Amino acid sequence: MRNGQGAAKPREYALTRRHFVLQEDRPSHLSEVDLAELDPFLRCLLFTDGTVTRTLEVQALARVTVEVVAQADTPTPARHAECLGVPRGMRALCRRVVIGTGPDAPVMWAESHIVPSRLPGVFMDALSSAPDGIGQSLQQAQLESWRDMLWFGLDTLPNWSGVDALAGTEALTRAYRVISSGQPALLISETFAVRRNAGRYQLDWAV
Repeated sequence: MRNGQGAAKPREYALTRRHFVLQEDRPSHLSEVDLAELDPFLRCLLFTDGTVTRTLEVQALARVTVEVVAQADTPTPARHAECLGVPRGMRALCRRVVIGTGPDAPVMWAESHIVPSRLPGVFMDALSSAPDGIGQSLQQAQLESWRDMLWFGLDTLPNWSGVDALAGTEALTRAYRVISSGQPALLISETFAVRRNAGRYQLDWAV
């Protein structure tokens, strides 16, 4: 359900709280969504703490591509700095990627804020050459890490997505951080294009 339209069912609320540690602190522009309104694959995608590209490939039965559209050293915004446990304005690597079954078939957009000083050089080297993005880089670097799921909600596509905002495409966004050596090293926001069909949201492969 969206904000202001009622509370989530107790069982779904407990499930969300168990896996998303800052759900009640999610950004105000994200609307609440009833987990029962997500189709099973979208729920699995939302809650997975594994490699998203592999999950998408299994569903699509097709190769999923990761296109880096921007990567630069930038000051860390206040909310991001808080989640990463770094001073506000500290410079971090901001990386944006578009993921889909081809350049004309995007389905997901991800923005990562990376603290290189908290990661081994082998990870940063792998990131520059790994075609499947951060998940593959973590595997290649054999980096011991875990994902701390933060929040999710209904959203709009990011303004850098390249998709016409007037098209009215809905989106589902989640955020998590990657913890390595006891410190948050990456903060990742993933936005999935979704559409409503027969009362349920499902991944929109046709954006």
